[in-house]
Amino acid sequence: MSRISINTNEKRFPVAEDLYGVFFEDISHAGDGGLYPEMLRNRSFEDSLMPDGCVTNDDGKTFVSPTGWIDEFNNGEGMNDWIKRGNIVPTPIPAWYAENATMKLDENVTLNEKRRVSLKVDFAPGGYVKNIGYAGVPQEKDREYHFYMFAQSDKPVNLALAVKEQGNVFAAATVEVKGDGWNRYDVTFTASGTTGDGEFMISCENGGCVRFGFMSLMPADTFMGHGLRKDLVEKLQAMKPAFLRFPGGCIVEGFTIETAMLFKNTVGPVWERPGHWLLWHYRTTNGLGFHEYLQLCEDLNLSALYVCNCGMTCQGRGPYYFNEQEMAEVIEDTLNAIEYAVGPADSEWGSLRAKMGHEAPFALKYLEIGNENNGSEYEARFHKIREAVLAKYPELIIISNDHGENMKTDIVDDHYYNMPEFYAESIGLYDDYDRSKPDIFVGEFAVNQTYEGQLRAAISEAMFMVGFERNQDVVKLCSYAPLFEHVNFYSWYPNLLIYDNYRSYAIPSYYCFKLFGNNRGKWVVNSTEETEKIYRNLHGLPMITGDFGISYRNAVYNGKAVEPKVNIFGKIETAGDVCRLVEDPDNEMSKRKPPFKVRAAVALGEEVDSKEGEFTIEILAEEGKEIGVGMLCAPKPFSFYDRMNPNPRDPWMLFNLEPIRWVISDGKATVIRGGLNPQPMAEARNVRLKMGEYNKIHYVLTRTQVSLYLNDELIEVVELPNYPSMCSVVTDTEEEVIVKVVNFAETEDAVSISLDCNVCPDYRVELMTGNAEDENTLEEPEKVHDVVKNMTGAAKEFIYTAPALSVNVIKLIKQK
Repeated sequence: MSRISINTNEKRFPVAEDLYGVFFEDISHAGDGGLYPEMLRNRSFEDSLMPDGCVTNDDGKTFVSPTGWIDEFNNGEGMNDWIKRGNIVPTPIPAWYAENATMKLDENVTLNEKRRVSLKVDFAPGGYVKNIGYAGVPQEKDREYHFYMFAQSDKPVNLALAVKEQGNVFAAATVEVKGDGWNRYDVTFTASGTTGDGEFMISCENGGCVRFGFMSLMPADTFMGHGLRKDLVEKLQAMKPAFLRFPGGCIVEGFTIETAMLFKNTVGPVWERPGHWLLWHYRTTNGLGFHEYLQLCEDLNLSALYVCNCGMTCQGRGPYYFNEQEMAEVIEDTLNAIEYAVGPADSEWGSLRAKMGHEAPFALKYLEIGNENNGSEYEARFHKIREAVLAKYPELIIISNDHGENMKTDIVDDHYYNMPEFYAESIGLYDDYDRSKPDIFVGEFAVNQTYEGQLRAAISEAMFMVGFERNQDVVKLCSYAPLFEHVNFYSWYPNLLIYDNYRSYAIPSYYCFKLFGNNRGKWVVNSTEETEKIYRNLHGLPMITGDFGISYRNAVYNGKAVEPKVNIFGKIETAGDVCRLVEDPDNEMSKRKPPFKVRAAVALGEEVDSKEGEFTIEILAEEGKEIGVGMLCAPKPFSFYDRMNPNPRDPWMLFNLEPIRWVISDGKATVIRGGLNPQPMAEARNVRLKMGEYNKIHYVLTRTQVSLYLNDELIEVVELPNYPSMCSVVTDTEEEVIVKVVNFAETEDAVSISLDCNVCPDYRVELMTGNAEDENTLEEPEKVHDVVKNMTGAAKEFIYTAPALSVNVIKLIKQK
């Protein structure tokens, strides 16, 4: 049984008004074919164009960027997995096929200067071309669809347009292409039936030659008439988000300067917006652009959070740092974006906004400079943009990616992707955060290793979110990532909302955001809790760690001598019975030359699945050298991204490990945990090494603790990682008390709740529960979802039984 004690008279601080929001990035066809419901794939005919500056060494299967990053290309079709899953038949122009007609891309005659090619089709009599859409062109009976195209021909040509599936016609119309240059042709279809697997066909009974410059087919009925897919926006609306972060994400950075996301390429008529290849393996036409994001914010009453490029490409994919001229252009582009959003209708960019149908300014509250950037190059570029922006728009709230000491920022954006246990252990991550430092935006977080998209992942994320709620004086915003996924084109998993061309569903994590976002309260009030601990189920090998150059001998685990198993960072050289840990110039981490201290590490032995045991080793102590041992060293499961990555990764790389280490340096022994950036688990202890001699280090490991010995003297006993089985947070208003309870145990918990105020016996609970591996699908979209229960029995002291693996929002009415 757990216990929660609530003191509503002790108001800690107001709730953060924008705490829960959504983050959009064009990944897994979240844009074209998703939220932006374009039905024709490759509508600009440019998908097969190699990104500027990139080369292929395998006939277009992949390309290599100027900085060495490799991406799957497949002549513009994208990932190998998409082709296999969709049984996509090869074609020189992605998504387009011809019968009794020849297709050719024409770089010399294009619709406008922003279009790279047009599609020239020579139709034989009765010939046709067809588009297969995003795994089909859907039609819903009696629903209207708008089609338009820009086309030209040397003489009039009659074309028949249709959506067909295996000979069945669901929509049809005819168009006469005039012989007088580029013209726009518009058609409205009304579907005569329903299908998800149609094909869009353009046929020519009498034959002829036509150039197509750009085309589009979209449903007429969109959210508030503003061009976005209705069911997806309605699901966003149900979450009651407070902000939208856009347009990314890694796509903001790009992998070349040409693929960086710039405002100027995302406004104006869509057929005049240049497209480019996204680093998530496909080309965008930028139909979902800056204006559309701002309109969505207005339609859903969201605070707009715009992310601008900071003058570099993605640091994780081989960065290119913009030169002074390029940097000046980025600053100008950012200022132009802000003017478009908030400038008067008679300003240069405000007038374009007005021309696009929105004369009044939009609202723009936040500007994030860069995405997942850090280091000195980022710091210098960040401050250039920040200073230029605040000089003209001092009211904007500035967000950075880095916690650097010299960063002048209002908010810092932290990102976390990990296993469920990490989030449960990290409830108190911001409890001791220095309140004099910038506020926190947890801009991206999700379980992406084990239980991906399943209930157990969602419950652990809710534990993490309780930590945000407890620290709303400093944690001001948070959002899940990624947001959207087309089931036939996913390049990441999990994603919050998943769809095909006509159906959609939410994963369990969505309902955590819905439950928390719809039940905010006004004040965070003081509360305490008592609950049980759950110890993490850890396993792995012992390690030798510390500075390069240390020597050791007689390494024994569970009574058996152990040899080096994996060179994680460094390698072992042996001379007789003495082993020496030295630098390995071929190691990936050595090649990266990290700007921070990275301890050498080599795993020993063969028992990777070992959970308990004793390890003994003798290490030579030398002045100025850190020595240490590690335990429970084993790779974490790869995420979907790492499993599918065309740039293969070693599972034993440091950032995929979370060993526990005991390191001794300068007379202090410290227990730390983690791979690249280990954190202390306990206070440092004073110890004395025998310098110039081999010192015996010994540990005894159980499921719950490790006992650490130096030269047969017990130095300390450290509890192993664990997390509470239940956590809670309480907010209130003048009328009600809102108790959020997350039970991460696989058994129900009779939670004793005590309050300092009287409440009505009748109360309401909104909750989600189920089995650990429960997940939703297109066929079973609500296997896991939130439910509402009206209950009775509340009082100043009462018992609420939280189901196993559950998120519970208990709404109590105060008695006057």
